Amino acid sequence: MKITKLELLRVPPSWVWLKVHTDEGITGLGEPYLENHAESVIAEVHRLEPLLIGQDPTRIEALWQILYDAGLGYKGGAVTMSAISGIDIALWDIKGKAAGLPIHQLLGGACRTSIRMYRATGGEMPHFVQPGQAYREGRTPAIRGADDVRVWAEAARVLVQEWGFRCLKVHFGPGDGLEITSKVQRFAEQFAAVREGAGAEVDVAVDIHNPHPTIALQMIEALAPYRPLFIEEPMPVESVGTLVDLAHRTSAPIAAGERWMGKWVFFEALSKGGLAVLQPDICHAGGITECRKIAALGEAAFAKVALHCPLSPLSLAASVQLDACIPNFLVQEHNEVNDWRDGSQTVIGKGYLREPFVMDDDGCVQVPQGPGLGVELDDVAFAEIMQRPWSNQRG
Repeated sequence: MKITKLELLRVPPSWVWLKVHTDEGITGLGEPYLENHAESVIAEVHRLEPLLIGQDPTRIEALWQILYDAGLGYKGGAVTMSAISGIDIALWDIKGKAAGLPIHQLLGGACRTSIRMYRATGGEMPHFVQPGQAYREGRTPAIRGADDVRVWAEAARVLVQEWGFRCLKVHFGPGDGLEITSKVQRFAEQFAAVREGAGAEVDVAVDIHNPHPTIALQMIEALAPYRPLFIEEPMPVESVGTLVDLAHRTSAPIAAGERWMGKWVFFEALSKGGLAVLQPDICHAGGITECRKIAALGEAAFAKVALHCPLSPLSLAASVQLDACIPNFLVQEHNEVNDWRDGSQTVIGKGYLREPFVMDDDGCVQVPQGPGLGVELDDVAFAEIMQRPWSNQRG
């Protein structure tokens, strides 16, 4: 079997998908995308394409290294790694289809058959939009009471009691200034409200989005008494040293890695100790091949894995396949733009997938057992989605 062509698709509302064709008629899907840099990644896929034509798509490890070494001395970087990630996912899809097995079976078999999901929550009530529509289009022009802790509590209650989630994550955006110190206590009150609304049996994580290190320490101290599942990215993304310093100054679990590319930076952070949760993005960090290695590094350092996944249902399908077979899996993120409410059920990926992911009573989705990624496109609904506007702005 040989690779014959790479086909790129701009999928609304803002995704980029790749279809790798072979001379045996087997095709594989991947997601080579980088938020707000989609055109750059598309160009990088085209640059790498000649290295793949005529190659055996099942030689994934060898092809990964060829693509990584193809920068004439300039290796890695967000654009190149996102392109490699999407290609890698598509090659694994082909390999699984050729073998008649889901990807997780090729990676050692399942450690679990269902995957616990978490959903973002905050100062607005949850909503859903038509497949292919940007999530922001479903919001009201003004969110009344967004600073009211009662709104935060009620949104969490709805997601747990009505939508079926058993794990949530709160997002705060303090920025990188020091003046936000006056709002730290308010952030803690809002997190406490989510905790109350969700209930004692539900895990709640928090992402504080790269604040100034001094503010990060204040926020960690304020949030830690409420026992978050993890506190995400409490440092400038460029500074592993700052992350390690903060992690060693708290007993709260610290998470990071969504914008780290390749295994090397994860190894650096883990070797210094203190990092409890790894969050590589399967569409940025190097695809299934590299994220499996990152998970193994984490396992050796007693770190759990919660793959970053703010993109399309295709990236979620790839993430679920890896989640199924790594022993140190914690919980799986997804993009709320992909949610749909069908009666009493919460469905993820409607309009894109012939059989979308369906949340069960435990807040989990089942691991697909079909070959490759285990999912197939809903051809009719997908054709309708492709008529919607496409944007470079994520979601």
